[in-house]
Formats: sequence, structure tokens, C-alpha cells
Amino acid sequence: MEEKQSAQPDQSEVKTKEEKPTSSGGKSSAGLIIVIILLVLVVLGVGGFFVYRYMLKKIAEQFTNLTPTATVTTTVTATPLSSTPMPTTTPLNTAEYVISDSNSRLIDRSELIGLTPWQLKVARNEIYARHGRPFVHKDMQCYFAKKSWYTQVDSFNESMLSAVENKNVATIQAYEREIDSPLASHDSGCNTYQ
Repeated sequence: MEEKQSAQPDQSEVKTKEEKPTSSGGKSSAGLIIVIILLVLVVLGVGGFFVYRYMLKKIAEQFTNLTPTATVTTTVTATPLSSTPMPTTTPLNTAEYVISDSNSRLIDRSELIGLTPWQLKVARNEIYARHGRPFVHKDMQCYFAKKSWYTQVDSFNESMLSAVENKNVATIQAYEREIDSPLASHDSGCNTYQ
């Protein structure tokens, strides 16, 4: 009879054998969950990086005005003071302007950051050129003479500019002073930067 008792395992041995698979199975499922979470975070991080780069590229394109996107027709409501009649509608080709809508909305300093000194000078003077201002600087005379929308008005007066246009001129001038633009008041002559 003693042999039968020794053949049966002790109850404490049975419990430890049953508990071991349960505890090791819990460790592997927790490890799997951690690995899945890490993979999801990596995928989101990489995807987020590419979305971030895409958005930066789109924002940069908006401010450099390198790619014209539309043709708009605007109505000129001011009556010219000269005998030269101004057209009532002027096609607005955004490729012909540095800042195509600087006559109708306030521009922000941040829009000027990527512009060259030449582009800044043109952007400031195209506000005047829309009203037909005759230019003293040869570089501006030659530049605007090539624009389809520019017509010189001998009786130009700065009072022709709107409040928005005056503020935009001041914003551009302030930024030109800030960066110490070499072209702000320098006449570079014809065929220099066109």
C-alpha cells in the first residue's frame, strides 16, 4: 500500500504546475500589447511627420507666390483724375504681381519674410502702380511699363490710395527698414532685376 501513496503526487505540486502556464501566458499577452502599442505610435509618428512636411510645403507655396493659380477680374471704382481713361475692368493675373491682393486686404509682416529685396520694392510700388503713379526710379519705370495692367496717370495723387493700401505700404516699408534692404531707396536701373 505504501507504493500507491508514493505514486500519487502531492497536492502542492499539482497547484504549482497548474499556476505556471497561467502566469507565463499573462506575461506574453502583456508583451504583445506593448509591442502593438509601440508599433501604432511609430506609424502615427511617421505619418504625422509626413503630414507636417506636406503642410509646411503648402504654406511655403502660398507665401512665395511662385505658382500663379487664378485669373480674377476686378472693377475699378475710382475715377481717374487724368484725361487718360482707365479701364473699368482689369484682368488680374496673379503672375504679374508680387502680392496680387495688396490693394484689397491687409498684409501681414510674416508674408514678407521670404521675399527678396527686389520683390519687396516691387510689392510696395505695385500698390502705387495700380493707380497709375509715374515712377522716378528707372527700375520701377521699366518694370511696370512691361505690365499689361499698368497705365501711367500724370495727375496721380497719393490720396488715391485706400486706407488698406496705405497700411500695406507702411508695413512693407517697415520690413524693408528692418532688414536694411539695399534696394528700398536705390534705383538699380533698367534690365537689372526684371
